[in-house]
Parts: sequence; C-alpha cells; structure tokens
Amino acid sequence: MARTDRGILLKKLEQAKEQVETGAKYQHTKSGGIYIVTDVVIREDNEEIRIIYKDLGHEPPITWDRSFDGVDGWIAPTEIDGKSVARFTKIS
Repeated sequence: MARTDRGILLKKLEQAKEQVETGAKYQHTKSGGIYIVTDVVIREDNEEIRIIYKDLGHEPPITWDRSFDGVDGWIAPTEIDGKSVARFTKIS
C-alpha cells in the first residue's frame, strides 16, 4: 500500500481532534457508559483515524479502539426509537 503524504495525514488527524477532544469524558448514548478519550491516532495498516478511549465505569478499566468515522464510528450517528442521534455525547 502506498503511504499518504505526512502533511495530509496530519491534517486528517487535526480535523478529527477538532471534533473529539483528548482528555474529555463522553457518554455512550445507547449503553449510558462513561468513557474518557485518551488519544486520536492513525492506524498503520490502512491509515484510518481511530479513537482510543477508556471505560470509566469498571475496575480495572478496559481501553477500547473505535473508528472515527466508519459505519459504527465515533462520530457516526446511531438510531434510538427510530431517531438518529449522536453515538457519543461530550459531558466534560
């Protein structure tokens, strides 16, 4: 796979970080779970933007990795009671 220019990757990363704040807490709309975003990264094998986040509701916490804008991505809407809603909501 050809590598994307570093400047383009940095721009994509910057744009994602404008929408998902590292260090902020978010609530998952369906589960109600509370998570803290620990990083916004680029996956090496396909250059996809990924969100790294930690579950704050359990000990020991689990660290998760989710697509930024894929089908079930961080910013992709989800459906509840027939309505399209944000998958995650920033709470602090």
